[in-house]
Amino acid sequence: MRPNKRQVRGILAFIPVFILAAVVSLTAISCGSGSAAETTSTTKLPPGATGETLTDTETGAEVTAAQATSQEVEEEEEEEEKTTDSTTSSSGSTSADLVKTVYLSGANIAVVSAVRDDSNAAALTSSTRELSGDFLQIELTVANVGDELVDLSDFSFRLWNPAIDADLYEDFYGSDGTYGSYVSENIISAALLDYETLQQVSYKVRIGETAEDLMLFFDLNPQNSARNEGVTMAGTNLIIYDTETGDQVEINLDGYAD
Repeated sequence: MRPNKRQVRGILAFIPVFILAAVVSLTAISCGSGSAAETTSTTKLPPGATGETLTDTETGAEVTAAQATSQEVEEEEEEEEKTTDSTTSSSGSTSADLVKTVYLSGANIAVVSAVRDDSNAAALTSSTRELSGDFLQIELTVANVGDELVDLSDFSFRLWNPAIDADLYEDFYGSDGTYGSYVSENIISAALLDYETLQQVSYKVRIGETAEDLMLFFDLNPQNSARNEGVTMAGTNLIIYDTETGDQVEINLDGYAD
């Protein structure tokens, strides 16, 4: 049967719509494909990266040149930090963390701190007055590591420096050698004190026990309120002398703040 005129007009009206829809569909597909291709071809690598791959010598895994470079930079930074820390620990020790230890007659004797001050405030008692001057405060511990008692009264604690004039102490302190008394030309001795009470210590330390909070307080310039400029920590030795055996050990105070 031949279509009538109305049917022909309907078919002709539908054709442009169909063609337009097809064109739009093809355009969308074309644009989508182009975008995908473009995205793939322009994907950016990290700065400095290339398509080249390398093999990690330790793990055997493949890494990009950029990853290898980044890893090398991190390793170099870590190595620099280690070097800095090592240098600081070997040559940058401060008085706060410096401890020097010697062994004498069954005891490990350690200098925990050494502080130089311009007054005797740290050693004031009811029978002393505050003075300006040049003073050295040394904190100690004594650990009994032997097999018998350690009698602290057997030890004489002395200070040596070529700028110390031991003859000057008796004129100011008389027979009281708490903060310095004559031993020899450049050597003075001082009493071992309890850090808290400032009373003289003369007790025995049991096997395995550590006596702490012990202090020595030296006047470095007994007739003058000025600093004894000739005394430096590097040139000063603490001498611990065993009066029973005649043995002695020395600790140089280099490293503690002047």
